[in-house]
Amino acid sequence: MLKIKRYLGYTDGIKEPRKTKVENELSRCYRYKGSIYNVVEFLCVKLLEGCYPDKEENYQYYKRNGELSKPKTLYKYYSEDTEHGKTYFELNKTQYDFVCYLIENGLNTEEKILAYDKADTERMEALQKAEEEEKARQEEKRQKREEEKEKFKSWMFSESENIPQFQKDIIDSIFLAIYGQENSWNYSLAVCINNYNNPLCKEEVISRLHNDNKASIKIFECLTGLKLPKGYKERISYLESLTVSDFKEAVDYKPRKKAEHTEEKEVQKEEFYTFMGDNSWRKVIAEPITKYGMDMFIHFENGVWKISHAEVGMSLASGKTKTECMQKLKELVDSKGMDFLNSRVEEVKKMITIRCKEQNPRYSVA
Repeated sequence: MLKIKRYLGYTDGIKEPRKTKVENELSRCYRYKGSIYNVVEFLCVKLLEGCYPDKEENYQYYKRNGELSKPKTLYKYYSEDTEHGKTYFELNKTQYDFVCYLIENGLNTEEKILAYDKADTERMEALQKAEEEEKARQEEKRQKREEEKEKFKSWMFSESENIPQFQKDIIDSIFLAIYGQENSWNYSLAVCINNYNNPLCKEEVISRLHNDNKASIKIFECLTGLKLPKGYKERISYLESLTVSDFKEAVDYKPRKKAEHTEEKEVQKEEFYTFMGDNSWRKVIAEPITKYGMDMFIHFENGVWKISHAEVGMSLASGKTKTECMQKLKELVDSKGMDFLNSRVEEVKKMITIRCKEQNPRYSVA
């Protein structure tokens, strides 16, 4: 029984998605003389038995209702039958083209067919092995890159606390001026700036200095003494060309002065502190409020207005607008009462005493 593993090179020059369709057609199975063959094997067996292809253009036949069918091309596979003369069975176009391919390429003996199939199979197996090896190399490279990134991030954040104090002061002043709160996470940007010749550090800096990240842009300018281009493409090109040797001395951050007529309307703000989940205090610049006999402060953070207790730094109410925030505080007092609110504040005080070594810096006694 003739066994052929592939398609004898017939589908090599066919592009997807037609290639898959043709291979599916050639993979269909036939039962012939008690054995199961796929289309490739069956057509090869019939060719070796002496069959040959032919076609008839504009073939028509009468249907059962007596009407003449539409013209079509009839693809035939002829065989010599000593009892009944010349006979044929019908092929579809894919099968017909495949048989013609076999004849045109001299694949008309069992020896030639099997030799070609062996060489073709070995070639494909080698190609698949090479592709799998390349895929494995790329995956190993990707994993190594991810591991390097994780190690880099761990190093970057561990080094954040070791940057010079003047850099921390500059970063804090920028975030307080722009966002009204400190953000020590951005100390990591200073680490990358200080080690800018490290490709991973340069990549991290460039990824942060997009147009929407005004604070990081200002941090870079202050710590390096360089003025960055305003256009994004120009800025990226400039950053890619820099090395540490191009940096100048750091400069203090100077907030932009507001017009005199707006300064009179500006609400007086002070330094307050919120208590964080990591048991630390975070400085914010906020408007002081005294209401219901309780000292509080209100500030805008991450697109939301928040009212917090001044001493324990606990958020009491929030809203999309300042008015909505105040209204929610009123609803809380009306529904729960001041006794509930005061008891909740006392609970938080006790929790802070247990979990945090430092008092609220605003209320700590010098």
